[in-house]
Amino acid sequence: MKTKLLAIAAAAALSVPAFADTVNISGFTYAPAKPVTVASPNYSGNAGQFTGTLNGNSFLTYCTDLLQSFSFNVNYTNYSVVDGATAWGATKASDMNRAISAFLAAGYPGDAATSAAAQSIVWEILYETSGSYGFSTGSFQVTSSDASVTTALAGINWPGLPGEPITHYVSQLYSPTAQDFLVITEVPEPSTYALLVAGLAGVGFVARRRSNKA
Repeated sequence: MKTKLLAIAAAAALSVPAFADTVNISGFTYAPAKPVTVASPNYSGNAGQFTGTLNGNSFLTYCTDLLQSFSFNVNYTNYSVVDGATAWGATKASDMNRAISAFLAAGYPGDAATSAAAQSIVWEILYETSGSYGFSTGSFQVTSSDASVTTALAGINWPGLPGEPITHYVSQLYSPTAQDFLVITEVPEPSTYALLVAGLAGVGFVARRRSNKA
């Protein structure tokens, strides 16, 4: 199932933070969520895509800061959308745009395991400092005690990331007191989608899932 995200507060992404956006996260999209373990910063627990509302509109999102927290079903009224390049720098913002675009094009996430892998991709891009991405190498590493998550993590083709087309832009949903999240918006050019479909025949950044039915 291909995930579709609402284009919410796109104009605000280019403005000065006003901390006027309201966020309420209701839970994991795919429950029960699967576990991951990160050595530094230290985290061991469930990971995955979240479902919630942004200014009353349904949206799907991921958290961006392993050192921050939040509670489900609570209205937080001090959020603001910040452009990705402003939040993380131009290189990481571009990598995030490509990664999100790639796993959405591949139909990810489709279950709790690929949801945990998608969240791990977000963290890997934001936290890796070695200059090279990979869940088992570099300064930021992710493992899981769940076999299905381990398989999903192993299916990420990090070397293919620079060649992925950008079909979605990612911004930071920032709060000075609570967990930061992502706002994902589609690139508003219909011709881009036609070119993308024509180029999806090969193996992409995220391994395409195949179903074999008798």
